[in-house]
Amino acid sequence: MPALTDVRHAASAEAQVAALRRLKNELVGQGKRKETLVCDGGIDVVVDILSSSEDDDARLQATLIIATIANGGPAFVTPLLAANAPQVLLDSLAHDTPSKRVTASLQALRNIAAAWRASQQSPQQEIHTRLDLFTRHSIEVFHDLLRQSPPCSARMQHLRLITDLITLSVISDTKKAALSQSPLFEILTALLVSHTVISGLVTWQAEGVQLPPPPQASSVSHIISAICTIVEGSAYRTHRFFLSSTVRALFIGQSWNNTDERHLFSARQGFANTGEPLLPVLHIPAYGTTTYHYGSRAFPAMAALQSKHAKRGNSHYVTFDENLAPGGDMDHANAVCSWLLLLARSAAGHGRLVALRLLALVNNSVDAMDSSDAIVGGHRTEYTQKNRERKKQIAVLGVPLAAKMVQIANESKMAEGSSSAQHADDVLVKEQACDVLALLIRDFDELQIAAVDAGAIKHVCPLLKKTFDPVPLAKPMWSARTAGTGKPADLPLTRQLGSRGLPSEILHAMRCRQSALQALAALAEKEDIHRKAIVEAGVVPCIFDALKPFPSDYAETLAKNRGQVVGPKDGNTTAVLLAACRAAKTMSRSVSLLRTSLIDAGIAKPVFQLLHHTDPEVQLAATDVCINLLLEFSPMREDLIAEGVVKTLADHARRSEPALRVSSLWALKHLVSSSPKEIKVKTIEELGTGWLVGVIRGEHLQQRGHGEVAGGGVSVAGLSTPNAAGEQVDLLNPSSTGMDVDDPDDDQGYDEEEEVVNDDEDGEVMYDELSSTHYQASQLRSTIQQAPSAFNSKRYLSSVREIEQNPSLRARQDDVAVQEQALDFIRNLLNGEDCAGMFDYLLQHIGSAKIFELLTEKLVRVIDAGSSTSARPVYGPSALIISTVNILTHIANALPRHKQLLIAQKPLLQAWLPHFSHPDRKVRVACVWAINSLTWIDDDSDRRDARARAQELRSCGIETAVRQLIGDGDLDVKERAKTAVRQFEQL
Repeated sequence: MPALTDVRHAASAEAQVAALRRLKNELVGQGKRKETLVCDGGIDVVVDILSSSEDDDARLQATLIIATIANGGPAFVTPLLAANAPQVLLDSLAHDTPSKRVTASLQALRNIAAAWRASQQSPQQEIHTRLDLFTRHSIEVFHDLLRQSPPCSARMQHLRLITDLITLSVISDTKKAALSQSPLFEILTALLVSHTVISGLVTWQAEGVQLPPPPQASSVSHIISAICTIVEGSAYRTHRFFLSSTVRALFIGQSWNNTDERHLFSARQGFANTGEPLLPVLHIPAYGTTTYHYGSRAFPAMAALQSKHAKRGNSHYVTFDENLAPGGDMDHANAVCSWLLLLARSAAGHGRLVALRLLALVNNSVDAMDSSDAIVGGHRTEYTQKNRERKKQIAVLGVPLAAKMVQIANESKMAEGSSSAQHADDVLVKEQACDVLALLIRDFDELQIAAVDAGAIKHVCPLLKKTFDPVPLAKPMWSARTAGTGKPADLPLTRQLGSRGLPSEILHAMRCRQSALQALAALAEKEDIHRKAIVEAGVVPCIFDALKPFPSDYAETLAKNRGQVVGPKDGNTTAVLLAACRAAKTMSRSVSLLRTSLIDAGIAKPVFQLLHHTDPEVQLAATDVCINLLLEFSPMREDLIAEGVVKTLADHARRSEPALRVSSLWALKHLVSSSPKEIKVKTIEELGTGWLVGVIRGEHLQQRGHGEVAGGGVSVAGLSTPNAAGEQVDLLNPSSTGMDVDDPDDDQGYDEEEEVVNDDEDGEVMYDELSSTHYQASQLRSTIQQAPSAFNSKRYLSSVREIEQNPSLRARQDDVAVQEQALDFIRNLLNGEDCAGMFDYLLQHIGSAKIFELLTEKLVRVIDAGSSTSARPVYGPSALIISTVNILTHIANALPRHKQLLIAQKPLLQAWLPHFSHPDRKVRVACVWAINSLTWIDDDSDRRDARARAQELRSCGIETAVRQLIGDGDLDVKERAKTAVRQFEQL
């Protein structure tokens, strides 16, 4: 190129600047010229000028040229990264750079990030390169840029570009974690709060908290999008956002007389801080506002319906302490959700979508800490009421808003005369509306019902169908390399173009398809009636077509053919494959659909092919689908077995990835249930009895150096972590550690003056939601002095981080999940009419001593060596105990000689005995079921042996333990215990 030659041989700085300006003008919109520039080594020349020239004009023109080249798409990512262009651009920001060049550098970085992000969705794995724009040094530079004042137009442009960089380039959890703990994240959060204050949504009352100048309204969506990118995928990072000092000051600062008035932001008050409610006021019926522990005095039988956190025995009342509540500071969490709802309602287009996305992330993270059961305690009735209020508010105000955005995405058409900014906003709405809806309603059946009531299915399904229309390309396809020109191996990477990737039109269709499939997966998650509505909409064939991957050379084939129209069924990106597998998994939960629509669509074959996909995430997603396709009533089970699914799943089960191992064992567990003996034997031979025994004992965990109990399995004593009050909480079995405040023997974490015993003659302790006050139900309604809030956000965040990020804890939790599935696999082997034959098979290939040794190890109660004799017992994970006892039940359902073999295991019976008083009702139920099977008389010839078994159970104390369960608070346990006692008495 002549202009490039002039740049190389410029006689003066002025001549070089003129040549650079000429080169830039020649490159704009000219893909072939950009290609020629790269092949001629122009990137090296431009990057060298940017890094070494002392002329600001020359460096500015070089920066603009890099931005222009990056606009060419993924093909130019490889040479730009090879020339270290991103790092040179970042270095240019660190100096006293003129504002105009800072803007140009940020724009160039954004173009590179956009091209790199598009390259990540290419079928070709070779172009999946790494882009690292956020190092410790660059984060400080970006932070300094955002702190500059006054807030001029250049600063606002810098803000939008920096937030776009975060949204486009930050993918890994490592980078997200680093950003969440950086001052850059803090200033983004503070900017969002500042916008709220300047908009008049909240009156700022906090003292000592300085907010930055508010951003322009057009920048708010960029800020929220960057925050969403950082916090997505982690409850801890999301908690860091809404528990940050500025966000807490936004609501806690609203106190005129040193009282907590955050209830004004709740669903009941409609965000009424400024006077009139800014949100519709919701009248939500109170949920059990009277504090009853294990049933009221008038209705003691209601104890069977108590929460899973309740514990048997006497109780005492403890004043509500938010520091111990499962969701942390629930008033604050609800206020944040109301705030984000208000932001969503006041925005439009993509700005509304990102606000709803952040709302979904906050709601999901609060619920994740509740469902983790790791931080327990507090006033459960009050917490449940506030939790219901938040979800009801989202169902009434948030979900219909998201469904409306899906409708807009489905019905809108790209206007030819619209501005580029409006066009970009419309594209983002089409691509992300369904995804935001899915994120908002996933795992919440009441929100899914609200979405269907708002018409989500009738808008999502047409949108999915449209993504399979033929895609007209905006311009003829051009090849990244001239036809017949190879890729010389001796040329440096800076002079070699990478793969061009998929055209932007196809990427847009793929993103819309992925988003719609995610929404269908969420809508079909719980209710069978929703699945049937999706089938009636005629999108099952679309799910089938979405399970086909692109060929690895698809992008190059497009370039060679230079076609103008792309077929709708040529294939799908990895992200679409994952979404299609999730949709297939939730749809296959319906028995009727498994036997009709799904088998008619032939969904089994593409799912089996995805089990061999090169991407581990796709393998896992396909295995999750197989869990449902291999159920006993699935007509596709035989087809998958014929395809060789047994060997494939057995190979996956032996892999090192815990999630894939769990999912594979889960699928095999379903496969052997009620299968012919030949299939069961084949499956266990593929796995190997030695490997199966090692998995059950947790030997692979021991090899990685994690703690174990003496007899094998997982050391539960090492699975405890401090909660927000500093107490040790067993993260696998929180209910078994005695940390519930309802236990009268445990005073840990409370001061003496904070305890109020519920024996006052005035009546039950009650809670009034409107005034956030505890009172007693007496004629005078004397108010109880409420303890001051002791919520410590730092301590609570520490607990959340420990639950989510502790590698030892996560490894042990993974191992417990693997062991549970392995034990359930053994249980299902024994299920069915050939129970006796399969148990004989196990006795022959594993050995009687080894089998009962394994079962005994799982039942041995873990005792903390440092605890006193009066300390509460510590049990192993409930899931493993239940699975083990279920195996005992199946053995007891075999032949009489197998029952006698079981009853002869004295160590096993002694290890089993404590679990009849286990805090988990499911464990107690399983134990009584096993006793019912052991004491059952098969026929008259078994009567004497049955009497001997009953005598043995009586001598080891199990009969006494069963009789004590007749008074159990759980109705299921009580009724099963009555049956067992009756059988004992008959013997």
